[in-house]
Amino acid sequence: MKKYIADLKQHSEALFVLGYMLFPLLALVVAVLGFFMVLGGHKIFGIILLFVPTQIFIFSAYWAIKNRKLLLEEK
Repeated sequence: MKKYIADLKQHSEALFVLGYMLFPLLALVVAVLGFFMVLGGHKIFGIILLFVPTQIFIFSAYWAIKNRKLLLEEK
């Protein structure tokens, strides 16, 4: 896993896709799902979805964007 992440840090295109497209889209989908679960009566699981996976995807997007900027500055 560490080797895969180290290899991923060397590809600015992959970091672009992850940071600007995939992780924000996943965060939005999970947040909408959590919101609808709260409205549907499953409050505990909906709140957990709103906070835990959504925040993981948001911080993962920041991580990918930061590493992409560092990679582009080195080149």
